Amino acid sequence: MNCRDIETLLLSERDGVLTSEQHAALEQHIAACPACRQMRGRLAETLGAYQTDAAQVVVPDIDEEWQAVRARLRGNGGKSNKKRPLAPVIWFGSTLAAAAAIAFAFFSAQPNLPSPEVFSPDNEVVAEAEFVEAGDINASTMVYVDKESGWLVVWTTDGDVNGKG
Repeated sequence: MNCRDIETLLLSERDGVLTSEQHAALEQHIAACPACRQMRGRLAETLGAYQTDAAQVVVPDIDEEWQAVRARLRGNGGKSNKKRPLAPVIWFGSTLAAAAAIAFAFFSAQPNLPSPEVFSPDNEVVAEAEFVEAGDINASTMVYVDKESGWLVVWTTDGDVNGKG
């Protein structure tokens, strides 16, 4: 057997699962190999230290711990003396304040549109277009101001009156 096989047998020896043939092969190799003998010693030291540490761990009684948890959950009849934290109220309030600020900004920033009296037939409205260009030289354009809305309207007719385009 080689050292790699012996490593597996050393671990199995600690678990107590070796057959008598495997145990004999392990002892024969350990007698002849100082490296495997040293590994066996280190493995035994490590296992001993683990068992010592594990024995010093205090495991609490599960029933006592469960009763303590239940008592903490119940508190004073299920009612807490603590005041409720303000964080959720602040978060909710700040969200509402932000929404109100946005709504105020939206409605107060509406453009100042002229009142309907400006566009009444009694008032003369002047709109002007400095330059109107149609896509076709033969096209005709018409520019006027709509009396009801005050919009400047530009219409262009198709320049090809013969129906060829």
